[in-house]
Amino acid sequence: MDFTVAICTYNGAERLPEVLDQLLHQVGTEDIGWEVLVVDNNSNDDTAAVVARYAANWRQNSQLRYVFEAKQGAAYARYRAVQEARSSDLIGFLDDDNLPADNWVGEAYRFGCDRPQVGAYGGIIHAKLDEPPPPYFEQIKGYLTIYNRGSTAFHYKRSDKPRRIPAAPGSVIRKQAWQDAIPPPEKLLIPGRDEKTMAAGEDAEIMFYIQNSKWEVWHNPKLEIWHHIRPNRLEQAYLLRLARGYGLSNHLTRVARFYRWQRPFLPFLIPFFTLRDGFKLLTYYRQNKDFLSNDFVQACEFQSQLGRFYSPFPKFYKIFVKN
Repeated sequence: MDFTVAICTYNGAERLPEVLDQLLHQVGTEDIGWEVLVVDNNSNDDTAAVVARYAANWRQNSQLRYVFEAKQGAAYARYRAVQEARSSDLIGFLDDDNLPADNWVGEAYRFGCDRPQVGAYGGIIHAKLDEPPPPYFEQIKGYLTIYNRGSTAFHYKRSDKPRRIPAAPGSVIRKQAWQDAIPPPEKLLIPGRDEKTMAAGEDAEIMFYIQNSKWEVWHNPKLEIWHHIRPNRLEQAYLLRLARGYGLSNHLTRVARFYRWQRPFLPFLIPFFTLRDGFKLLTYYRQNKDFLSNDFVQACEFQSQLGRFYSPFPKFYKIFVKN
């Protein structure tokens, strides 16, 4: 098997058909042995039945398989995908709301073949909306993982300032790079999204680990997907929580950027991080306090900075939210 498409899903029975239909129509895969692996992350809906229906009529030059992962969390689902993948080399990850371009499999496979030193790569993520976007969409789309980093392939170097990595949706990871760089899920800093605080970052943690290793991380502009964003994810209350969760993810993803030998020294830097982030938060509030109630973009940025300030102290923040 040359290539595995891994779809990690939780209660995705309504979303999966759209993704599987796109994979049914892939072109340029005649010389590729590839499979689709659906990892059901402890769903309680009809996900298994949906996959079974598609498997009964799947395309002849590919395979569709289903596995169940009972441990909740994206990290556990992705780890299971790597374990179960029959591909000897390349694994492309899709969420259950990621719609790949018709040539996605072919482009993902060929890019990896041409660059054996590359351990992970991502591409362009467009938005697929069910209704006209709100006027502030362009300014907040990054919170919804909508990215376009240009039409030229490039290397995400660890030394770049600012340091960057590709977004997770539609990314490809070489199996050997995963095995070399990624610890078991129980040893990861971020096992998955915290539904209470909306803090996440497990995908960034994995990319930083690979970037810290001997493997290269790249941008492949020919790798395109459409992130299907349902209307409820454009509601202002949801976006404000998402922006704050984005900030709350900051400290743990910051830790993941460092080499393991450096991490024991990081607790001594927390007062510095707190003072710096607190100064930025206070400055932003003083400059924009008169606009936060009627400028939604600035309100999102304030929530993100507030989350960043609290991010080294997640237990304290949970008490704050509860009360």
